[in-house]
Amino acid sequence: MDLNPIYDAPTPLSSDDLEEIDRFHTAWCEENGVDKTDVKAVEIASALISWYSTSPAYRMRAKLDHPPVLPDSEHIEKLLHQLK
Repeated sequence: MDLNPIYDAPTPLSSDDLEEIDRFHTAWCEENGVDKTDVKAVEIASALISWYSTSPAYRMRAKLDHPPVLPDSEHIEKLLHQLK
């Protein structure tokens, strides 16, 4: 008799999946005013990876043929200018 519980193993993530997770994580960090290395941001990143890898139905809905066009942001333009 097999005593090992049957469970759905997380699906390996592709580079596209990781880019999508990074987009969500970046947006969360910006909305909450925290750095990606902040303890809470790291917890959120871990939760996003876990959720994304175990939710194949969501992964299919989240994948976009073309990323949405984001409006110009004066704040982002200033930050990009500082990087130059």
